[in-house]
Amino acid sequence: MMAIWELKVCLLEDTGVGKSSIVCRFVQDHFDHNISPTIEASFMTKTVPCGNELHKLPIWDTTGQEPNQSPDPILGPP
Repeated sequence: MMAIWELKVCLLEDTGVGKSSIVCRFVQDHFDHNISPTIEASFMTKTVPCGNELHKLPIWDTTGQEPNQSPDPILGPP
């Protein structure tokens, strides 16, 4: 049986730099040049094989407007 590792990913960067486009390209294998801006945090998941393991990647895509706030209360302040 394959081991499954969960690796949390959170994209933090300024507004309008392409975070959502990168996530869409990675998760859905589709690049949209005209993607709508993220209004709140967006969440997608992708599972990828690596050797004899599976890596589950929960990906948070932030709006880019919260430079001094944590996207997840569990993470605490930046």
